[in-house]
Formats: sequence, C-alpha cells, structure tokens
Amino acid sequence: MTSTGDVFLSVSSQAPQSDERRHSMLTPVIEDDEVGTDGQPTDRQEPLYPELNISEDHKKIFMTESKQTEYVPNKTDNDAAEDVVDGPCERLNSDGENFDEIYSDSSCENSDTESKDGDYETDLEFDEEKWLYPERFDIDLTGKAKYVKVCEDMGISPTTYFIKHIQDRELKMKFHGLGPQRMKALSIPLQMNTNIEILNLEGNAIDEDGAICLTKVLRENFFITELVLAENNLRTEGGKAIAEMLINNRNLYRIDLTNNDIGDGASEVFCDVINNNKLLKIMLLGNNCFEDEGAKLFKSAIADNTTLEVLDLSWNNFKNKGATLLAEALQENIGLKSFNLSMAGLGKEGAEAISRALRENRTLLELDISLNRINMEGAIALAKGVKENDTLTVLKCGSNPFDQEGAMEILQAVDMNDSSELKLLDFSNIMVKMNFAKLQCRLQDERGMKIINEGVIPEFARTNSARLTAFRIDPIGTFKHNAGRADVDLGELLVPYLDEEYTIDIKEFKTIIKNTKIDLSSEQINIIALRLALDGRVQCRTLFDIKEGDSESSNENSRVQSPVNTDRSESEGRGSRTNNKMLAPKFVKNHVVST
Repeated sequence: MTSTGDVFLSVSSQAPQSDERRHSMLTPVIEDDEVGTDGQPTDRQEPLYPELNISEDHKKIFMTESKQTEYVPNKTDNDAAEDVVDGPCERLNSDGENFDEIYSDSSCENSDTESKDGDYETDLEFDEEKWLYPERFDIDLTGKAKYVKVCEDMGISPTTYFIKHIQDRELKMKFHGLGPQRMKALSIPLQMNTNIEILNLEGNAIDEDGAICLTKVLRENFFITELVLAENNLRTEGGKAIAEMLINNRNLYRIDLTNNDIGDGASEVFCDVINNNKLLKIMLLGNNCFEDEGAKLFKSAIADNTTLEVLDLSWNNFKNKGATLLAEALQENIGLKSFNLSMAGLGKEGAEAISRALRENRTLLELDISLNRINMEGAIALAKGVKENDTLTVLKCGSNPFDQEGAMEILQAVDMNDSSELKLLDFSNIMVKMNFAKLQCRLQDERGMKIINEGVIPEFARTNSARLTAFRIDPIGTFKHNAGRADVDLGELLVPYLDEEYTIDIKEFKTIIKNTKIDLSSEQINIIALRLALDGRVQCRTLFDIKEGDSESSNENSRVQSPVNTDRSESEGRGSRTNNKMLAPKFVKNHVVST
C-alpha cells in the first residue's frame, strides 16, 4: 500500500493488452479507444528511445517521496542484465508493487490532499526566496527613501553626503552643520539602517533635542558600535540623555563626548554607566565642565569598575582636591589600561597619589598627567612610583614646572628599574641638561625607548646664547660690560694709541682687543670696530662717553702742553701719543665709566 504523501503520475488504471514490448515507462500507454477493429493500435507512436532494453528486474522508474522499500531481485545484477523479456512487461513501481494496486480508490481519495501539499510547498519556496534575497523585492533596508520623504515633509533639503554614504560601514559627517532639524531627520533612517557601525557626528551643533533623537536611534539600532559626538553642544541635559541610554545599551563599546559643556549635573548618570554597562570599553569625557563634586562620584565608580579600559577626564574643572580623588581611584582600579588626567590640577598631593597608584596598579598601560602643576617634590614622588612599576608603557608628564631636575629624577628611576616596560616617556616643553641627553641616548639604545623633550642645551651653550642675544641688542654696551668682567681698563688700554681726535686705526684696534682677556669672538670685534669706524679709524668717544664739547676742550689743553706742527711726521705721531699718555690719568678719571 502507498502512503497519502506519495505523488505519482496519472496513468490508466488498466495495463495495455498488447503484444508489443514496452521499452520504457515513458512510452505512452495505449487506451481502448485507440485500438482499431483489427486489434491493432491506431496512429501508434514509436518509443522515444527504442535502443534501450530494460530488463524486468530494473523497472524502478518512478521515485516517490515516501520511504522506499528495498527491492530484492531474484537474480544477481549480472544475471538480470543478460535476461531479455520477450513477453509483455509486468508493471511494477520502485517498491515492486503492481500499478493496479497503487492506483486504488484510496489513492484517488487523497488526490486533493496531495495537490494542496504541492501548492504549500510552492508557497514556502517563494517566501524563502524573499527572505534570502530581500534586495530583489525593493525593501528599504538603509532608510534612504524614508529620509528623503521626511526631509520633504520638514521642508529641508536632504544631505547629499549622507545619501551617498548611507551604506558605508563608517559614516563620517564631521562639521557638516547639521543642527537640530537635520539631526531629527537623520535619526529616522538611522533607526533601520543595518550597514553603519561607526557613526561620527563631530562638530555638528547637536543640542539637547538632537541628543534625545539619537537616544531613540540607539535604542532601535543594534548595529552601531561606535558613536562620536565631540565638539557639539549637548550640555548637561544632552549628556544625561546619552548617559541614560548607555546604562542599558548592549551594542556600543566606544563613546566620545569630548568638548560638550557637560557639567556636574550629569556626573551621577555617567557613574551609573561605569557601574552597570559591562560592554562599554572606551569613554571620552575630556574638555567638559565636571568639578570636584563630580570627582567624588567618579572616584567610587572608577575604583569598582573592572571592564572599562580607556577613560579620558582631561581638561575639566577639577581642582587639586578633585584631581587627587581621581588619582586615588586609580590606585584601586584593576581594569583601566589608559587614563588621561592632563590639565586636572594634580599638584604635589596629586602627584603623590599617582605615585602610590603606580606602585600598586598592575593593569594600567598608559598615563597622561601633563599640565598638572607638578613641582620638583611631585617629580621626586613620581620617580618613586616609576621605580617600582613594571607594567606602564607610556608616561606623559610634560609641561610641568619640575623642569630639568625633575625630569632627570624620573629618567634615573626608569634606569634603575630593570623590569620597567616604559616605551614612551614624554617631557614636552621641558629643557634638559647634557647628562640627561647622555642617559637618554643609552636607554634608547638598550631598551628601545622613545624620550621626548624640548631640547638639550648644555649650560655653557645657554650662557653663550644669552650673551649673543645681548650682543645683538647692544654691541657697544656688551663690549664695555665684558671688559669690566675681564678687569680691563679701556682707558689705560686704548689712550696710548689715540690721536688728538680720540681715534685709532681700525686694524690696530682689532689687534689690541684680540690680545686682551675680553670675552668676544673675532666676528664680534669686527662688528664693534665697524660700528665705531669712520673713514677707516675707530672713533673711541662712544666708548668713553665723551661729548663733542669735551673733546674740543681736551684738544686745546693738549695743544697748550705739547704744541705740534701741522705737517706731522712719524716722530711727531709718536710725540702725540706721548702727550696723550700724559693726559691718560686725567682722561680716565674724568671720562672712563667703570662697568
């Protein structure tokens, strides 16, 4: 018997009585009305494949959907292949049953059921195709059509960039000037979009209302994993709306709310996020308006959290007390890998708390405490923590007032710690000494460290630099000052070589100055000589602060005591120098200004 689920081709209920052998079950069955008066079939068609001879034992022609019963031939397959049946074939199905038994009344009774089963199978096939290939059926998975319709209803033009990149994995719409209205329109397609995973809306003037629209998006959309809202105008209420959404969110692992004027009113909600959201890994809250009251709440949340890996609280309004509380929280935390606390007002007390945290914390890898008013005592405390830490890889402590001495303390602590893992040590805006530079080069070679500083200027180079600057500003004054430091009396040095006009040959002037202990280079002496020279002779009145009238009276006195002819010879020149030597004590006393 056959089951109700079996499906067969419709054939005649009686086998044809013919002497001809059927070559295949595909050969049409001859009906009674097709037999002529002479007993021969009328218009009989030839079999489609007359060359095929199918044995009696191999008449498994129709396959049904029901379970097949095993057919056991009377002979082996080889024997069956050799037998050729001369008489009419016995009509058997694949189960070895007679066709007359198969096409019984019960089979006819179930024909409707079989037809319905076939129809139901066709419906399933259509639904499956629609499910596997939804794009063939014009389904708006990206939300593009709805976005255009919403923009038309709101009376605003759609953002072309958004339409163009609506199917990207990372949507970057930085500084597109969306504003509140466009943000509301944008939230409609984002709810149903399944392509975007990283949504960057930095610098789009999104306010509290825009933040509320985004929270609706993120409650419906389970594909967005990173959200960047930096440089917007969320303020405290908008920050609270985002934080309330984050408490139960299970798809975002990175949130950036930098520079949004979020105040202490949202601190409690963000602490709830830190306590309850176990999937969030990166939270950036830098450059906001959190204060010491918020720091108290953050301390307990950070100390208990074990899942958050990156936290940025830099450039907020913390004072020394609040910053110290955050540093103490770091001492108890066992989850953070990167902590940014720059521009937080740590000071000496905060640096000491950071030092204790570095001695105990074994999970932190990166720490930024730049711009924190850490003095020399704070640097010494930091050095103690660095000396005992074996996990930290990046330490940024530049732009602090501990200067080069504090930087040297920290670098020496790194050198003494053989288990230190530090790879980057940042002393930006701090000048260092030569001994620091030597130690820096050695650590870079031995450990592959990268050490950043403002520059290496040895002490003598700094002195020369200061003197060069002073010389450029006032060469003559610097010359007189350096002569005083070298205990050189310019009056006693130059008066024996001066003529009546208090001048000296430029080459002679250079030679005299070079042979003294005055700290000037040859170039500087040349500059002074050229500055004082007139017609190839150095005018020394400026060096001795002699006015023009004083020069004339001095010349008259010199002429009275030692008259000279107008036609001067070499001997007269020497006599002139002798007369000037006689005036030297009075000259030095009256005109040389001691430095």
